[in-house]
Amino acid sequence: MKKTAALLLALLLLMLSACSETPTATDSTQTAAPAVDETEPAPEPEEINSRLAEKDNLPEADFEGRVFTVIGSTDSSAYKYIEVEDLTGEGVNDAAFARNTTVEERFNTKIAFFPNADYSTCSQTITNSVTAGDGGAFDLIQYHVVENSGVAMKGYYLNWYDVPNIDFTRSWWSDSNINDLTINGRCFLAMGDFAISTIGGTYCMYYDKQEAQNYQIEDLYEVVREGRLTLDFLKGLASQIYTDKNGDGIKNEGDYFALASNQRSNFNTYLWACDNQIFSRDDTGELTYNYFSEHLVNVYDSCWDLLNSYEGVWTGFEHGSAISLFTNYGSLLCNGTLDSATSSLVEFEHDYGVIPYPKYDEAQAEYKTMVDGYHEAMAVAKTAEYLEFIGTVTEALCAESYKQVMPAFFDVCLKQRYASSPADAEMMDLCVASRVFDLGYVYDNWKGISFSFEELLRDPQHQDITSYYQRKKKVVEKYYSKVVELFTKDE
Repeated sequence: MKKTAALLLALLLLMLSACSETPTATDSTQTAAPAVDETEPAPEPEEINSRLAEKDNLPEADFEGRVFTVIGSTDSSAYKYIEVEDLTGEGVNDAAFARNTTVEERFNTKIAFFPNADYSTCSQTITNSVTAGDGGAFDLIQYHVVENSGVAMKGYYLNWYDVPNIDFTRSWWSDSNINDLTINGRCFLAMGDFAISTIGGTYCMYYDKQEAQNYQIEDLYEVVREGRLTLDFLKGLASQIYTDKNGDGIKNEGDYFALASNQRSNFNTYLWACDNQIFSRDDTGELTYNYFSEHLVNVYDSCWDLLNSYEGVWTGFEHGSAISLFTNYGSLLCNGTLDSATSSLVEFEHDYGVIPYPKYDEAQAEYKTMVDGYHEAMAVAKTAEYLEFIGTVTEALCAESYKQVMPAFFDVCLKQRYASSPADAEMMDLCVASRVFDLGYVYDNWKGISFSFEELLRDPQHQDITSYYQRKKKVVEKYYSKVVELFTKDE
């Protein structure tokens, strides 16, 4: 334990110093990142220490060197933060190393990763293991949520409430585990801080602060705080900002736009941002399927108008196309995910801000967003052995991720190295707090209605969504009845 304590102290000092320093011109990896506003106070060590002080209340246990194996896919870059072999000086890697060391020493175990080349291979590996009755091949399942739901729908996962020492009320588990993903006392796919992609995959909007000043745009952070960031507000910007920058007389990626977006999950996020969940709770707490409504029609028509009718909006089909245009100084705003701040935006020379997706209108009470489907959902196979071991180590890994990895990934580095002031940090916090893990999306497995919204929005013909839904209604509702049955059928 002395080794762990020393490692934690060294790591905290490293994060607080490295992530709060303004990059110098000789630092080739950070020269383009926006500098920290030195007029604003840096986060106090106590903010991190308060996380460290939160007890997980796990019982003492000695698992006698047993290996805790996490199965997942190398298609997601998050896998490299599961089994971490060495300290490298990179903040998130070293925090994950410290987390693993803490858990390994405390419970006499070893964290290991069972890799699969892609998501579908991972699903097949899990399916083969469960049908063969192999209970010891892996302990925790953690990979792409939409792909993972296909295995859950086969009934191959345990109810998380039957796994000892798992406590969804704690800070290191998403509230959605209880509010959205628990039905009839059952939860099969869960979101915890050990899966850091549930933070990094959060959808948001970035804006170029320098160009916002040049265009004399009002403070967008104040617009957010006042609840005025809506679809109509973005339409106002899109009607004002467009420049044929390359002078070819054609609207293309060589021009300058108010908003850049790719036509896939960037589009899909508007469904949840505009408060139209597929499943929700009614006033009595009962699960309600409520995808189609007059509100959905209004949301769809307004979103289609924004994304297809304005010269100041550019859209591209490929993933990453919007952030690419933005980082090439081609738009004032773009849609993206929070992890873009640690990758695509590192070499962006302008200061930038982050804001949530817009609300449908000002009457909508809260900002909302979704997390991209590549984010990891956590599960335990129904054939798993040693549930006391699995529950204890999983809870400990989530707790130590909350205490050690999230400060490195989000609270310190992402907010201080990649964001320029506490106001930026406030907006990133707002985006994370507004995440929705909708049962209808989490268990979609490309068989429900979750991805239809993006398909319709990228169709230049502006289909009638009512007619579209009537054609799909029978199949979709039949599938979702099977989802509900997973939670309600007699065992």
